[in-house]
Amino acid sequence: LAVQFCKGSCSYRPLKKEILLKQIGFGVSEITSSFRILHMNGFSDADYVNFRYLVHSNVVQAVTQLLKAAEQFNYTPDDNEKLMQALEFFRVYKEQVRPSEIELSYELSRAISLIYNSQFIQSTLLRKDEVELLDSAQYFLDDLERISVSDYRANEMDVIRARVPTSGINEIEFSYKHCAFRMVDVGGQRSEQRKWIHCFDNVSGVLFIAEISAYNLIEDDGETRKVDNRLKYSMHLFKRVANNRCFGKKTAMILFLNKIDVFKRKILTTPIGVCFKEYKGAQLFEESAQYIQDRFQRLVGSEIQQEKPLYVHFTNAIDTRNIDRVFESCIDVVFKISMEKVGFM
Repeated sequence: LAVQFCKGSCSYRPLKKEILLKQIGFGVSEITSSFRILHMNGFSDADYVNFRYLVHSNVVQAVTQLLKAAEQFNYTPDDNEKLMQALEFFRVYKEQVRPSEIELSYELSRAISLIYNSQFIQSTLLRKDEVELLDSAQYFLDDLERISVSDYRANEMDVIRARVPTSGINEIEFSYKHCAFRMVDVGGQRSEQRKWIHCFDNVSGVLFIAEISAYNLIEDDGETRKVDNRLKYSMHLFKRVANNRCFGKKTAMILFLNKIDVFKRKILTTPIGVCFKEYKGAQLFEESAQYIQDRFQRLVGSEIQQEKPLYVHFTNAIDTRNIDRVFESCIDVVFKISMEKVGFM
């Protein structure tokens, strides 16, 4: 689940627009990185070097998720001495090293390689769409040799693929079409939702990002330990946001149904009926995606729908061209509304 909010304002000497975006959960770090690459002159050489630690942490997280999934599927490792030693080394390493200090040493990368290429983990990967797993897991693990060398420097795609954990409020500023924008990342904990309200004043546009591929995933809320279907929870949250009277008639409501690339692959083996029991359509991408879009659109009250349209886009966060095209369309909508607010249109 990922949510972002846009707060638009415009001054005209010189022309300046400010966008405020807030996020919750997974799936937005790729978009944030894409924005930086597209509109902030990318990352510095030092940034690319320092990203090694995040990438290495992602690798360890991915292996941890795969081991958990293998246990869930009752897959057990072969009685192989080297594999047993690798599993024990990995377990001890995780207990002794904090996530922020993870680095792929020769010993660790060798252990991970043995684990990753083992039969029980490869069998688990065949069912990856059934479990919680970083989207970048195979991307990094397939390239383990490159990213574990001592002088490894992350490349642009590594940065986009890396999952960035967020907490608290983080801001970045960038320029787009001669306007200044501010992006505010508000961390992933659901407990932080209570902080949203102070950002709702004078909003010109709201951008809500839902992970369309999460229709078969569940997670607890981090507080009450209540388990939710991730897409259903996203719909619940979208309903609250879209029908919030804090937003005036001149507020653009934009919905990103993100990770459409993952959805296209997943729909081949897992029908959306696991989430929507009432769905009777075909197990096809176009029909399934349209059904989910319709379900989101029906969450917006009829009165709200008459006041303002809902703009829906299917997005692939790791495709910078797709994100740039969609983002430009969103900015044009927000810009038009900002102009209408001050009487220029």
